[in-house]
Amino acid sequence: MIQSTLSLPRVAVDFMNRDHDEFANLRAALLDHIAGGTADAIDSLLDQLHQHTIRHFADEEKLMQETNFPVYTVHKEEHDSVLADMVARIAHWRRDGDLAALQKWLDMAVGEWLVAHIASMDTVTARFAAARQPP
Repeated sequence: MIQSTLSLPRVAVDFMNRDHDEFANLRAALLDHIAGGTADAIDSLLDQLHQHTIRHFADEEKLMQETNFPVYTVHKEEHDSVLADMVARIAHWRRDGDLAALQKWLDMAVGEWLVAHIASMDTVTARFAAARQPP
């Protein structure tokens, strides 16, 4: 079953919430195209998702560095792992055109990871950063 919409936890930093929503919307658009059985726009949407993720992770990492977040390395390592997996999945799609594999990754792995990552690492990071940012 395709889970194109997600219920995302909210965090204490506004830009993170906006970026999470944008990521979820790009993921949903990809799943909608896949459910429609068409490969139209998938490459473009995957590129947008990848570029969005790079920028978002960079912004989060900058925030963590600026606030001296004590477990920055752990959070950054997860970002690096997710980006490496994303690059590999996009390459697999472009090489094999396997809609089923792309759908499964986006539906299950990406959807489950996003919610879990926001609920854990991003919530703690945002709370820590918000407490150290000037009002």
